[in-house]
Amino acid sequence: MPILKSSFFWFFCFTVIFLLSQDFWSWQQDISFSLLHLPPWVFYFIALQIILAIALLLFVLNFWETSSKEDR
Repeated sequence: MPILKSSFFWFFCFTVIFLLSQDFWSWQQDISFSLLHLPPWVFYFIALQIILAIALLLFVLNFWETSSKEDR
């Protein structure tokens, strides 16, 4: 896919993940506990970390040039 080779796409992708990690909308949230007696923001950040890991994997596989590819 040509979009995965675009530096603008990856800049946008990682910027969006960074901005979502700031969590501006939950600063004044009341303390409550949910599943496994953990606050809901824990699951939000676990999901963000999974998204970040997938984005980094795709970045490394598609955009990051390695010396073995240059030798071919």
